[in-house]
Amino acid sequence: MNPESCIAREVFGSALVIRIVNPKRKNALNVDIYEDLMASLEFADKDDGIKSVILTGSDQFFCSGHDLDDFINNPIENERHPVFQFMLTLSQFGKPVIAAVEGFAVGIGSTMLLHCDLVYAGRSSFFQMPFTSLGLCPEFAATFVIPQTAGHRIASELLILGRRFSAERFREAGFINEITEDGGACKLALERASEIEKMSSISVVTTKKLIKEKLNSDTQASMREELLCLIELLGAADFESRLNNINKE
Repeated sequence: MNPESCIAREVFGSALVIRIVNPKRKNALNVDIYEDLMASLEFADKDDGIKSVILTGSDQFFCSGHDLDDFINNPIENERHPVFQFMLTLSQFGKPVIAAVEGFAVGIGSTMLLHCDLVYAGRSSFFQMPFTSLGLCPEFAATFVIPQTAGHRIASELLILGRRFSAERFREAGFINEITEDGGACKLALERASEIEKMSSISVVTTKKLIKEKLNSDTQASMREELLCLIELLGAADFESRLNNINKE
């Protein structure tokens, strides 16, 4: 992994903790980080001693979304872009993925959670998908997974209006398993990982496959459909105008 990587990883028991560490950009993601995230998942997949993966950020923020400068410097043109490859890998990953969220998860920071198996969050955390305010559309099967989980009206509130949801509201909508006191999300995630460690690996992986396999084809189809729409909108004058206004602020 790149020595200057914004990803730190550490093994606790049988859990690989993958931590986003990009404080200057509030854990915004770029092509290098996507590649390191994907490499970390591939590392976990190949190591039989790793039974689960924990995705987390800092105590102040989980992820502020896709770095807007990266949209310009490394435009998404097709499925080979690292962001698509990472999200495809995450959605298809065979071992349990646990998210531990503190602070905020914005844009792709929230979208990632839709493909995790267990999600724990600090009480003060919040979640937002402000795609339409940027002149863009949702990404990576959000328009499929969110209505499937929470229904059409909650999906419209999150994805059309781009409303900010508190941890409690996000939990009520079905996207969080438990809320902890602030600072406790990763500890709880590690506790759940220790439970998984005691279970049969093949049983856990088989059960996850059975849970997800009926939805996988629809999820991947939605990811590809959204990608085509996103690429079109990224090239539109409306997005460029909104991005310029943001950069002036």
